[in-house]
Amino acid sequence: MDWLIKFSSWKKAGVLLGLNFALQAIILLIMYPLISTSIEPLDVQVGLTSESINFFLSEIGSSGRKYYYLNEITVDMLFPLVYSFAYSLLLIELVKSCKLISSPLKYIALLPFGIGISDVIENVHILAAIQSYPEQSDFLINSLFIANMFKHSLTMIVLSAVFILIFRVVGVKVNRRLKQSR
Repeated sequence: MDWLIKFSSWKKAGVLLGLNFALQAIILLIMYPLISTSIEPLDVQVGLTSESINFFLSEIGSSGRKYYYLNEITVDMLFPLVYSFAYSLLLIELVKSCKLISSPLKYIALLPFGIGISDVIENVHILAAIQSYPEQSDFLINSLFIANMFKHSLTMIVLSAVFILIFRVVGVKVNRRLKQSR
């Protein structure tokens, strides 16, 4: 954790967030339309079931499955690494700005890595689902569901923490300005 805090800076967080959004744009604007223009990919769906997985893989056809496989094994494997570091550094900088870096709150900056690990596990299971289509084992479906739910749950926690810390930083700055103007 200490090396991550020492490594962290607003500039590095900004660069990684920019790279994060660039990769996200590639996925959303280039890859997903190649897969399907009408159905959300499994990565985006919440609460995957055997039916939703089979419906999606059936609807996108063999061409869509080929592009989805390509997306999952390339860009969508790099994406979790980038956003894990980007959001971790952002959280560290926000915690520093709140003067709470020596508190246990600093460990919230590790949560994006949990999201990234869950995302990679989800991607591996999606790759396996594509490979084994139309056959799907219960183990594969259940593992994909768990990874998907864990990823989305942690994402909500991290985004909530980011917004709360931003409001705290803004609140501290507003209070300082009010005290200085008095």
